[in-house]
Amino acid sequence: MTECSSCGTELASYQTRCSVCGRQTAYYHRQRRCLHCGMPAAEKAHTCMMCGKPIDSLPLKTSLFSGSWLGIILGGVIVAILVGGMMQYQQNVSGSTPIAKAEVTSPVFTLTPQLSPASSTPTATFTPTDMPTVTPTPPIAFRTHIVESGENPYLIADQYGVTVKEILTLNHIVDETMLQVGQELLIPPGTKADSNGATAADFPKITYEVESGDTLLGIALKYKTSVQAIRSANRGVDLNILSVGQKINIPLATPAPPATPTATFTPSATPGPPFLPPNLLSPPDKQVVNAENLVFNWTATGLLAENEFYVLKLNWADGSAQEAWLKNNNYRLAKNERPTNGLITWTVTILRKLYIGPTGDAVGESRTSVGEQRTVEWR
Repeated sequence: MTECSSCGTELASYQTRCSVCGRQTAYYHRQRRCLHCGMPAAEKAHTCMMCGKPIDSLPLKTSLFSGSWLGIILGGVIVAILVGGMMQYQQNVSGSTPIAKAEVTSPVFTLTPQLSPASSTPTATFTPTDMPTVTPTPPIAFRTHIVESGENPYLIADQYGVTVKEILTLNHIVDETMLQVGQELLIPPGTKADSNGATAADFPKITYEVESGDTLLGIALKYKTSVQAIRSANRGVDLNILSVGQKINIPLATPAPPATPTATFTPSATPGPPFLPPNLLSPPDKQVVNAENLVFNWTATGLLAENEFYVLKLNWADGSAQEAWLKNNNYRLAKNERPTNGLITWTVTILRKLYIGPTGDAVGESRTSVGEQRTVEWR
């Protein structure tokens, strides 16, 4: 239901004229009411007839499009502009896209000449040539060096004409400061000669008289040779302690030219282990040690494959056993890591790792023969 905007009479939704005052009233007009009491008020009234308070001066809620021809015309113009813009956009898009035209091409037939049996292409024949003879390469002969007091990797590398990295890699040494006196090192082939590539007789020698302050290493550097070469030229002579006036043989750095080796193949029976057992260096056999750390050292025997390891086996005084699988040739153990004190039996061998057992221990096969066994008492 709507109300007459003049007298407030309720009108049906389809009525356009008030049945009381006769004023034409559209269905979308809304009755003006007092903002204080809500009583209907005439359109031009200033004071409420019910509460006597001034009526709000706000106009009736109408809009530009409420029953106005101007609003209808303006809405039609906006719709026409939108439709025209859309049609223009579609024409521009369709005009900028090229239309593919199908081209009909006639098939081209190419005549292939047929060769007669008389003019057929001859079949190529291959003449076998002599196969090149493969000359076997002799195995690399690694040299050995016994570490002397005062030597370091840089000095040893300079003696043999190799790099420090080559020596450390070949001997699986991680820390270059871990060299021990008496330790045996493998030396790769280098540019300088030494006594391991030839015997002492192959080197021209001179006789040297030891002077005050001389050391074996100093004499070797003076004559551009190595300590091992001097020891090889003086077999049977104790050179650990030099005395003034002592005469020793000094091999010079240039050896006599060796004869060209001829590769000979000698059939062998059952091949032995590929590695020699490592020589145990320290601690010496039956030594008593009272220190916080115990270091086990042994010689390196060659290049190990990825699955080959030095295996240090320790048998403790309480009957327990321990294994350490290593790539380098030394192992350090602290007191707080040992199961008990007392006598220790230790050996070093080379094993190829096969698999990990159910208990988590590695299982391998031996790559050396039985080596030396030592004991040490760790208090």
